[in-house]
Amino acid sequence: MTQLDEESKALLRRIVERQAYRQLMVEQSRGHGLKFVPEVETQIILAQDIVHSLNIMLQIELLYAGLGGTDLVHSVRDKMERIPYPSSRLELAICLALCDRAERVAAESYVDSSCQDFAAIALSILSMDRTSTKQGEELFQRFAGEPANRNAAQAMFQRWLAMTIAALGRPGTAGDRRAVELGLRRQSCEDSVRQYLRELRPFMDACRLTLPSEAALGLTLPKELAAQAGS
Repeated sequence: MTQLDEESKALLRRIVERQAYRQLMVEQSRGHGLKFVPEVETQIILAQDIVHSLNIMLQIELLYAGLGGTDLVHSVRDKMERIPYPSSRLELAICLALCDRAERVAAESYVDSSCQDFAAIALSILSMDRTSTKQGEELFQRFAGEPANRNAAQAMFQRWLAMTIAALGRPGTAGDRRAVELGLRRQSCEDSVRQYLRELRPFMDACRLTLPSEAALGLTLPKELAAQAGS
C-alpha cells in the first residue's frame, strides 16, 4: 500500500467509492443483460467481461479496506438503487457503449496516480478487451441508422449519457481540485467530461445522435459544450 497522508486517504476513499459505483454499474448491467443475448458464444464473451469486472472489484475492495474504509458495497448502495437496468438488447448495447467509455476515461486519469495501488487498478480496467461492447455498438449503430428508429435511439442514449456523465464526478468542488493538486488523478472531473464527450463524438455521429441540452440531462456541462448541446 502506498504511504499517504490522512487528507489524501480521505479523498482517495471517496474516489474509490465512485470507482466502485462505476464498476458495479457496468458489471451488474452486463449480468442483467445476459438474458437478452441468445447466442451462446456472445454470452461467453459477455460473461468473461463480467468476470474481469468482478476481479477488479476485488482489487478495489482491498484498496478501500487498506484506506480504512468498511463495507464498500454498502457505501454505494443508495446510488446503485437509482440505476435502471437495461430493458432490451439495444438498451444493453448503448448502456455498455457509454459506461465502458466513461470507465475508460476515468481510469486513464488514474494510471499515474500518486497512489500506486490505484494506478494498478486503473491499468487493469484499461486492459479489458471489451469485445461484447464493440459488438453492441455495431448493433446499435445499425438500429439508429434507420430513420424510423432515431427518436427511440436518442431517448436511450440520453438516459445513459446522463448517468455516465454524473458517474465521472462533480466538477468544481474543493475535493475535485485537491485530488489533482495531490496527484491522486491527472485531471479534473470537468476535463474528464470533456474528454468523454470528445471521444464519444464519432459514435454519436455514426448513430446520428445529438448532445442533449443541460436541462434534458439534468446536469451542468462545460461551457463550450453546453453552447452546442440541444442543437
